Amino acid sequence: MAMSAAAVGARVGLIARSEPSLNGVMADIRSAGGIVEKVSCDVTDLQALHLAVQELEQHLGPVDVAIACAGIHRVTWPLDAQRSHDVMDVNVNGTVNFFSAVMPGMLKRRSGYLCGVASLASLVGLKKNAAYAASKAAVVMFLESLRIDCRRHGISVTTACPGYVDTRMITPEERASGIAIPADQAAAKILDAIEKKHPEVWFPRWTAFQAGLLRLLPPWLRDAVVTRLPPMEEAPLSE
Repeated sequence: MAMSAAAVGARVGLIARSEPSLNGVMADIRSAGGIVEKVSCDVTDLQALHLAVQELEQHLGPVDVAIACAGIHRVTWPLDAQRSHDVMDVNVNGTVNFFSAVMPGMLKRRSGYLCGVASLASLVGLKKNAAYAASKAAVVMFLESLRIDCRRHGISVTTACPGYVDTRMITPEERASGIAIPADQAAAKILDAIEKKHPEVWFPRWTAFQAGLLRLLPPWLRDAVVTRLPPMEEAPLSE
């Protein structure tokens, strides 16, 4: 997503925990002639994240578009409270923390754009993945409510709900099955939704249709169908 944004002229500010990953993406963007800065930071650390945003704004100027896409996946069955808390903290609180850091400036300027990456997993309960599904449902509702609040302040909000995307969060088996779309395609869909100011974008369309149809079934039938689906498994490197 950072590469795609830089390719169309965006000044890109990167925030993530992994310094080597940040350095790699920054080098790729700069080698292609793009403008980019980075700060290593954990999105669950509210104070550190606010400082990271301030540092990036000193180099790049005010944040016009903020994309919250940090996320982790953990299998949480049998119910594991700590792993569940970890998922919620990154996926939900990380989004809240990031937007709380950029919104004061947007409110002052009466302009800005917020985009949060949720998931099609927000539509139905999933085997072994109660915390992950719940975290993404929380992000969807958080962004929907935020969109209503932001409307009169000149700030737009987009909720992105992808299915399987070929990142480190999926397993080799899921990658081999062909159900995951390439990351650059997912990035293009999300950036296109931002450019066109779509409130929501759900993709791939067929997977989104199936998930939406499941949501409409009565609970007993929905549970019976989901029980027969293969669960999301935890990738060796899922952060």
